Amino acid sequence: MAPPRDEETEQWIAELTALSDLYRSAESGGSAEAVSHAGWHTGARLWPGSANGRLLAYNDSGVEAECIFREGEKTLFNIMSTGYGNDTTERGFAVWSSRPGALGAIDPSVTRLEVADAEGAVVQADIVAHTFAVDVDLGPAPRTIDEVFAPWEPPELTVRVYGEGDALRYEGPLLVQ
Repeated sequence: MAPPRDEETEQWIAELTALSDLYRSAESGGSAEAVSHAGWHTGARLWPGSANGRLLAYNDSGVEAECIFREGEKTLFNIMSTGYGNDTTERGFAVWSSRPGALGAIDPSVTRLEVADAEGAVVQADIVAHTFAVDVDLGPAPRTIDEVFAPWEPPELTVRVYGEGDALRYEGPLLVQ
């Protein structure tokens, strides 16, 4: 597939800006679960209700995005024109984005996802539509280009994915390098 045209990218940014504004308005009003605009739908959110955080969004056309909220600044968007393309078949989930937290997609049959650290503390993921967000400590997000490409050892976190009847479907590392 050809890369998106500049006009197409500009249209997505305009639509996502409107979607994220609608979401933030609904969130401040107490409910933001079913916000949609121009074929875009909101997914799971990291740090709901805060001025910062990240929100997953997906379009009926297959385009997927991450909206990055930063207090006092414009929302940034990571847009994947053909979707993130991660297969959820084997493990039941796929991580799209990490640090801070982890966000991604889940298989339609997944009912619950949780992450445990080495000491056994468990954090439940927020699941919305076919997406999830879980606020776990993966270390600080990179802030410079050098930090993006610097070697990084993720902490040992175990993900448990549950399906129908709350049956354990998968247990293993959250992040695979």
